[in-house]
Amino acid sequence: MARFKYLGEKLRPGLVKVYGPCTQINVPKKDGTSSHFTPVPPSTQFVIGEDIGYDVTDSRSIRYMQVDTRFEQIAP
Repeated sequence: MARFKYLGEKLRPGLVKVYGPCTQINVPKKDGTSSHFTPVPPSTQFVIGEDIGYDVTDSRSIRYMQVDTRFEQIAP
């Protein structure tokens, strides 16, 4: 089980001027399906620098989020 915080999108100058709010995160799972994380109410979007609010237990999902620059692991 692991917890992650959302760090925001990687800046890509010339391609994107302003990112919109992040309202859903899709992460692949070991069985070939995907986990769909949405902000925990009352929030309507993921806040940069804050915990996403979910315990991630799937081993492939954890590895995916560990290498994705949008996330930082905060608990093992």
